[in-house]
Amino acid sequence: MNIKKRCNKVGCNELIGIKETYCIAHKNHNHKQYEKARTSSKEGKAYKRFYDTKEWKSLRYQAMLRDGFICVRCGREASIGDHIIPTKVRWDLRLDMKNVQSLCTQCHNRKTEEDRKEYGII
Repeated sequence: MNIKKRCNKVGCNELIGIKETYCIAHKNHNHKQYEKARTSSKEGKAYKRFYDTKEWKSLRYQAMLRDGFICVRCGREASIGDHIIPTKVRWDLRLDMKNVQSLCTQCHNRKTEEDRKEYGII
């Protein structure tokens, strides 16, 4: 059996192997450069530390259990605990269960782009 998934590039529906991240057209997508920029600042490091905490990991797991490990947007298997209102907008809601939802990678990527447009954040 040859299991396939979608390319991780937002908006791309190309099917790729389960162990791959991007399709041929998006192999050069440099997410590591974005990640480095996001975590190199003092603020970025604080966010990284938060997502490594026991409190966040526990809350994320509880939200995933609540949602049955199913993406609340599309119904596929969820792998990401996402803040409905981003932490950069409302830091005080970072540990509020009502502000966390389960998303698959594709829906999370789409929502991140929507958040950037709506809130003007990176």
